[in-house]
Amino acid sequence: MQHAPLPREPRDIRDRTPTRPRFFSTRPYEPSEQFDVWKTRISRLVEVGPPEDHDVAQGFAVEYMTCNMADIVLTSGYFAAQTFARVPRAAPIDYWWLYLGRSGEAWFESSDRHLHAGPGAMFLVSLDKEFRGRITGYDGQIFALPRSAFTAVADELDNVHTTILSGGLIELLADHLRNLEARVHEMEADEFRHAGRATAAMIAACIQPTATRLERARGAIDSVLFERARLHIENHLGEFDLTPERVAQGLRISRSNLYRAFESVGGVARFIQRKRLQAAYADLIATGNAQVQEIAYRHGFRLASDFTRAFRREFGISPREARERARL
Repeated sequence: MQHAPLPREPRDIRDRTPTRPRFFSTRPYEPSEQFDVWKTRISRLVEVGPPEDHDVAQGFAVEYMTCNMADIVLTSGYFAAQTFARVPRAAPIDYWWLYLGRSGEAWFESSDRHLHAGPGAMFLVSLDKEFRGRITGYDGQIFALPRSAFTAVADELDNVHTTILSGGLIELLADHLRNLEARVHEMEADEFRHAGRATAAMIAACIQPTATRLERARGAIDSVLFERARLHIENHLGEFDLTPERVAQGLRISRSNLYRAFESVGGVARFIQRKRLQAAYADLIATGNAQVQEIAYRHGFRLASDFTRAFRREFGISPREARERARL
């Protein structure tokens, strides 16, 4: 996709009008201009500088997609190695930046904290506080979070600024944010505001969980949790000890949250057994000479008799009858 050059004027971070994804790049400018274009573009937010070994003739690559979703602004792309510093001016900028990296490293330093983030790390930086730092060539997501959309959790977000975020809920949030980027390209105009509000609710709930916040974000959390659990289950179907408890432990979430996410499909245990039986059915008709006991064992059933009973309840026929029908 052809990217438009970055506008030379500074970015207006206060513009919260929902917009479809837009793509920007410094590459259309002459290499000698590229850093200055980026410096001007970001000047209202931070002061940036090139790395010590920067060669002007080699240019300065910044390419990203940005999408304003009212309660959040999603930006995702590549940012060349650079240094930066934020010194709050008379007019504060009441925003946080939430980072989720894919590659590259980042170092941030505030008056009382130091942060070194590698690929995959999620962390929060307050634009209302003084900080400085640097990045290597950095590829990832950066979410602008306006304080007005996070008033109820502002103190909590300030408490975790310049800190690596971790835990089961943070992993769910990371999955949601990655999925959000994939979906914005297919959204209709009226969906951006709704998706932004849902994401803001999930960010608040996952960074500083309370019963009320978790309930507000329940739909988004359950959707992400179901998908993560589904993949975990499918990757461990052959293990005899694949139980709801083991799934919850593997995902580092509570059993109650896991059970809630699977209510609409009959529960976690039922889902595991159905997946095992579906995989065993496919294996049964694909391997015509394998013993039923062998197939049962391969798909998490210790006894052929247990497998046969479960198979008949699920499909209305025995494993041998299924194989015979497939041969006709």
